[in-house]
Amino acid sequence: MPKDSQWTNQDKRFVIEMVLITLLFSMRKGPLIHAAIHTLRDIFACAFYSLAMVFIFIGLTKKTFKYNPTRVQIIKWTAGLAAFFSVSQFIHEAFLVLTHQLPHP
Repeated sequence: MPKDSQWTNQDKRFVIEMVLITLLFSMRKGPLIHAAIHTLRDIFACAFYSLAMVFIFIGLTKKTFKYNPTRVQIIKWTAGLAAFFSVSQFIHEAFLVLTHQLPHP
């Protein structure tokens, strides 16, 4: 593993902020058990999809651009994509509620 895979304070702060954003936009309301299950399902989906997308992007571009991402870079990219996915899912659901395409819970 290259030496540049050390965590800096900026890296830690970025990952923490992205995880908090993912948590904030994945939270659901309703009865506690149902809300917790839906929230955990959404967080798992965001994390799984983002990790899969990162590995797909790396697999498609690694030879072309001749780079070798470190573990820290992969974790940062995954956290950023998870936050992006959770925010976009929240916006999508809000749009569906506002246009009466999804019943308001």
